Amino acid sequence: MMPKPNFYYFFCNHWTQGGIGFAFPSGWYAGKKYDRTFSTAYTIHKMLDAADDYPGLKVSMELDAYSYEEVEKEDPACIERLKQYIYEGKAAVDGGTYGQPFGQDYGWEPNIRHLTFGKKSIKEVLDYDIRAFLVEEQWFHPQLPQLLLKSGFQYASLQNQNSGQAMPLNEAMISWKGIDGTEIPAIPANDLMVSCVRQYTGYREYKERLKDYNKPLLFQWVEIWPPGMDWGASATPFEKGIKHVEEWGGKAVTLQEYFDLELAGRDLQSIYIPLDQSNYKNNWYQDGGWGYDGDKVIMVDQKVEQSLLAYETLSAIKNLEGSTVDNKEMLTKLWKQFLILQNHDFSAARGYRAFTEDGIETKAGSYGIKKYFNIISSCAAEINGLYETKGENNSYLTISNYNGVSSHQTIPFEIKNTHNNFVLTKNGERVPFVITEEKYDTIKGLMVIDVPKLGTATINIKEEEKEQVKDENKLPVTYGDDWIEDDHFKVNWKKGTWTIQIADKKTQETIDFTGFTGPIAKQNEHTSMYPALSSAHEIFTFAFDGTTHCPDQISLSRINGSIESKNDLESVLLLHCDLVTLHTTETPVAFAEVRVFINHQTKEIKCQSYFYTGVNLSLNCHATFKHHLPNAIYYRDYPFGEEKTDIDDIYANTYMRVMSENTGFTIVHPGVQKVKLERANESGKIMHLLARDKVFGDYTWTFSLNFNTHTPWESAKHSKAVRANYPIVQTGEKEENEILQIEDERILLSAFYQEDERYFVRFINYSDQKIASAKIRLNHSFNKVEIVDFSGNPQKEISTQHNSNQTEVHVDLSPWAITTLAFS
Repeated sequence: MMPKPNFYYFFCNHWTQGGIGFAFPSGWYAGKKYDRTFSTAYTIHKMLDAADDYPGLKVSMELDAYSYEEVEKEDPACIERLKQYIYEGKAAVDGGTYGQPFGQDYGWEPNIRHLTFGKKSIKEVLDYDIRAFLVEEQWFHPQLPQLLLKSGFQYASLQNQNSGQAMPLNEAMISWKGIDGTEIPAIPANDLMVSCVRQYTGYREYKERLKDYNKPLLFQWVEIWPPGMDWGASATPFEKGIKHVEEWGGKAVTLQEYFDLELAGRDLQSIYIPLDQSNYKNNWYQDGGWGYDGDKVIMVDQKVEQSLLAYETLSAIKNLEGSTVDNKEMLTKLWKQFLILQNHDFSAARGYRAFTEDGIETKAGSYGIKKYFNIISSCAAEINGLYETKGENNSYLTISNYNGVSSHQTIPFEIKNTHNNFVLTKNGERVPFVITEEKYDTIKGLMVIDVPKLGTATINIKEEEKEQVKDENKLPVTYGDDWIEDDHFKVNWKKGTWTIQIADKKTQETIDFTGFTGPIAKQNEHTSMYPALSSAHEIFTFAFDGTTHCPDQISLSRINGSIESKNDLESVLLLHCDLVTLHTTETPVAFAEVRVFINHQTKEIKCQSYFYTGVNLSLNCHATFKHHLPNAIYYRDYPFGEEKTDIDDIYANTYMRVMSENTGFTIVHPGVQKVKLERANESGKIMHLLARDKVFGDYTWTFSLNFNTHTPWESAKHSKAVRANYPIVQTGEKEENEILQIEDERILLSAFYQEDERYFVRFINYSDQKIASAKIRLNHSFNKVEIVDFSGNPQKEISTQHNSNQTEVHVDLSPWAITTLAFS
């Protein structure tokens, strides 16, 4: 038997069709012309060439699964060659996600679908069962061990060369522990990762370093770019390193092969890595990252996610009720389109170039946003198609909820073919509403209703003399020139600032919301280094606030405050300031607005910052929430969890939860995830980065503020309700249903969907407490219920109870456990 080598060597090529691949779609290789997949096919071929050029070298591909699907369409011979090299043991595939996301930036279900779609796609295209996960450019949060194991992965590597390292730890292998207690064998972010910029030099300085480990893996990150780029267009720049590995007796392996060979017999240290230790920095240096273009990509992504979940869930509900909705192919297509757009080159390197399918050059961020809106439009059309309409006599509004959170919500509505003498009722009771717009035969407005957890509610449109809000719903609201007060809140403008003070009269808490703080600069639209102000400028504002500039160069003295709107449902306090004006026109070039909305019915506070510019400007601005809670504790969420943070430079996936001894509050942000905390004994400040670098056009950032102490699940529910898209359709049929009941408030729904004849319910125990015998009921009779993994593979059958066409199961849930049930 050959002795085991002292170390192993992992030669892994990182590329992606869904991101940087759109920057190099066309080109020639080996006499073949490519239209969409040139760089991806090229990088695969050149890695396989390396396996031929350096006998004994095993080459690994760390590409998005979408790459293999697309290359198969344009160059099936390339895929066949890759499959042959895999069969011969000369090549492998590692990583395994569908779109190479910064997963921590995105929602719950996308975190799962990237893993399951990726694994399934690679199996279908390459007939390869991928078992080793690689964090790519960076995907890290404390729920990943659970997500990986339940998606069919056995191993993980936390090594990556960009965006920060997750708890640097010089161990060859650890047992990575998740927040729920799940553990997975993993390679930590040790100092044996070699970046792709280390070329033509070999590994001499690593020789001694390798001796400090027990049979470690030396990881060479490779990026084979198209010819002409600075990373080199083949494996040649790494030739010296490859020869050193051979000389020193290293063994070339794939990632999962390393674990297969070395895991047995190791006593692995169990390591939990908190989010605070991730050192996560999405401040990209190639025109992108947090704040770039006002974080429009992340904000629109959240809207697409909600649209897709609504379409998927409502389709399943319709089938459960006896309709025939055959849209599996459409849903798969839309999910894949969505996951492609979550590639890190859309979220981080948003300024990269991208070519559309028509060959038009644009930027990755702009390409992504357009594609996002296409998905939203497709989902809206498909959802409308699920509901029947009856010509002109559509006297009902159906409002559907898919996210499992029952809440008192303000819902925008649109009614066609009616005159304005009408009332809205639900179960015979008047529904509070206001009309916001009347145009031709269409009336738009806002109404307040209780939405079901999972199902549909119906509102009756009755043509009669309207009373928009019932007497008992009318609340005492008083107004001044720049303040609003009702029975629960008082908001008032702090004159000469961008700050509106929000006081909760029940808890005696106050929050100072400052809609803008930070500098403003001119961006020259031409080529000179130092852009000068035009003589036509009447006002050019160099900062929202501060003392760096003269008082006439900042905005504070020019802000105006007023009551923008007031009614029995919602009132709005507005601040406005023109930032750039010209002598030649009264139309402002750029202006900013801050709003605070008080919903007198739902008791919701919304805080909004709005910015418009008709020329390129440069911002580095924040929205801040200053509180006066003593010794405050800060929590921020990530996909399927939250964590107390002890550092001040952080990211929050969707919300911040702030707690003091007797009170607190939750802020749900619109997708501006970069947060800076300022702590003091008796107060504190949460600063959300709104925008940095170049901006053009208009930007709206809307936050939801919810006072009082909150548990983790209460904050998460508030976040889900605020971000939800509640589809509303005018129909001729009354429809009322409540599909799902989950009796424990700590259990939150992640997804409800159908595949073939099975209906899947996925949920999480969003707490650090064990839950015994949790009751889950579906309003339908099923023969069998199984606990399954995320791909639908059965794990355990559980007993059922049936009552009045309901199926009830009881499940035990460990803290932070994610469970999927299959009903059939």
